[in-house]
Amino acid sequence: MAAEALEIEAKKHSWQIKVETRGSVGTGNEISSAEINDADFFIAATDIEVDLTKFAGKRIYHTSISAVLKRTAQEMDNALTKAEYYQPHKVKNSLDKLTEKTATQGVYRHLLTCVSYMLPMVVTGGLCIALSFMFGFDAAEQPGTLAAALMQIGKHAALALMVPILSGYIAYSIADRTGLTPGLVGGMLAVSTNAGFLGAIIAGFLAGYVAKLLNQHFPLPKSMASLKPILIVPLFATLITGLVMIYIIGNPVSWVMTALTKWLTNIGTTNAVILGIYFRCDDVYRYRRTS
Repeated sequence: MAAEALEIEAKKHSWQIKVETRGSVGTGNEISSAEINDADFFIAATDIEVDLTKFAGKRIYHTSISAVLKRTAQEMDNALTKAEYYQPHKVKNSLDKLTEKTATQGVYRHLLTCVSYMLPMVVTGGLCIALSFMFGFDAAEQPGTLAAALMQIGKHAALALMVPILSGYIAYSIADRTGLTPGLVGGMLAVSTNAGFLGAIIAGFLAGYVAKLLNQHFPLPKSMASLKPILIVPLFATLITGLVMIYIIGNPVSWVMTALTKWLTNIGTTNAVILGIYFRCDDVYRYRRTS
């Protein structure tokens, strides 16, 4: 949709445009090196971090997909006048300026990143489970059968990784690769403490920001600098995240998730009646108001 909006607006300006798309299926309509050299400027409309290394030295205007969809003409004009020469080491700062105007935008970007990595896992696991049901709903309970193997792949392997992937890639979005290990460990601890998805989200943000702070405020001698991203930051961020999850966050969040699960389980009885009465009263109120 954003690509189409840009193409329509460019046609109104009589500009030549080529839109390269990047998504879960990979890169589409890729811009070549010759086209990069010939272009006057580029628009990077992204809600998550993307690799823009090939555009080094060219003028780029950073914006969001929603801005392009809502204010296409204005964003095109902004790109013409406000595009800046891109340097690879400044991409993270540029995206941070764009997406961290408010805390909500930052949270939204990190959640989008983790969902994009988690979605293939969910789809694959669900389809494996669905394939096991082709042999009968109880076929997976018989050990050694193909249905049992499919259920093991889908439920006990693919879907079991959902929560750690969720937590791990929230942290990855915040602190890059140094946040991945503490995020994954935090997700596993969310599973083991029964904190569920809510605990994984908390663990992901905790691991990511702890790793980011350690990266920024933990100076090391040059001789040890190479150990920082592969050992020191992941180790200390994992220890901090793990201890906080076990001693502070795990049990309270587990209690909340258990209470929520019980409430949803019982919604078919008492709570359903309450909800029914509420919606019935609401319908009567609307009827009287409109009559």
